[in-house]
Amino acid sequence: MAGDEKWVRWNTHHSTQVDVELFGNTLHLAQNPNTNHLGTTVWDSSIVLAKFLEKNAKKGDFARHRLKGKRAIELGAGMGLGGFAFALLGCDTTVTDTAEVISLLQRNYENNLSPAALRGQEMSNSAGHVAVQELDWSNLEHYAPVNPPFDYVLAADCVYHEQIVENFLRTVLAMTHSKSTVVVVNELRSEAVHSRFTSLFEQYFTIKRTPRSKMDAVHQHSAIDILILRRRKAAEAGGAAATELGVHSAAEKQQNGP
Repeated sequence: MAGDEKWVRWNTHHSTQVDVELFGNTLHLAQNPNTNHLGTTVWDSSIVLAKFLEKNAKKGDFARHRLKGKRAIELGAGMGLGGFAFALLGCDTTVTDTAEVISLLQRNYENNLSPAALRGQEMSNSAGHVAVQELDWSNLEHYAPVNPPFDYVLAADCVYHEQIVENFLRTVLAMTHSKSTVVVVNELRSEAVHSRFTSLFEQYFTIKRTPRSKMDAVHQHSAIDILILRRRKAAEAGGAAATELGVHSAAEKQQNGP
C-alpha cells in the first residue's frame, strides 16, 4: 500500500468464490485460498483491470469496436478475470497459467464464459472465444502451442519478484508482433522489482502509465498502475540485450525462420 492511504481490499482471499459485477453481469470466480500458489486467488490488480475495461468499453483504445475480432492472451491469468473481461468485449482470448492453476482456471471458464454458461444471455452473441492453456514462461516449448503472435497481451499482478522479470520479458516478446499492445497491471510492492521491470522492458517497449481519471472511480488505488506498452521500432530496441536473453518475437521468428 502506498503511503498512509487506507485500503479496503476488494478480495481478502479468505473465501472460495469471488463475485464481480462486469458489463451488467456477475462473474462467479472460484478460488482456493488454502494453497501456497499465488495464482489460485483473485488479486486486486485483476479487478482494477476488468473495471478499467468496463469503463472504457465505449470509446478509446479499448473500446468494444476496436477489440472485436482481435486476439488476446493473458499471461499468469490466475482465476481469469482480466482475460474474461477482454473476451466480453469481443476479443478472442487465450487465458494461460501454470499446471497448478489450470484446473481452477478451466472451471471458471466453464462456469462463466463457456457456450453453455452464456446460453440465453445477451452477451452470448458478442463475447469472443476463450481458450484455456498451460503456459510456463520458463518453458520455451509452451510458446508455440498457444499460437502467437497476439494483438493484445495482458498481465495482472505478475511482476512481483526480480527473478521472474527476464522470463516474463522473454514470454511477452514471443507473444507479440510489431503492432501489439501489452497491458501490465502492477501493484507496487518493491521498488527493486519495479526498477528491474522498467530497465528491461524499456529496451523493447514504450511504457505509458494510465491516468487515474481513466480508471474506475471506485476500483483504483495509488499503489496499482495500469501500464500500456507498445513495441519500439526495431532500430531502437536493444539488440544486444535480446541476444543475451535469447528473446525474439513471434513475428521475428516467422521472418527469420528457425
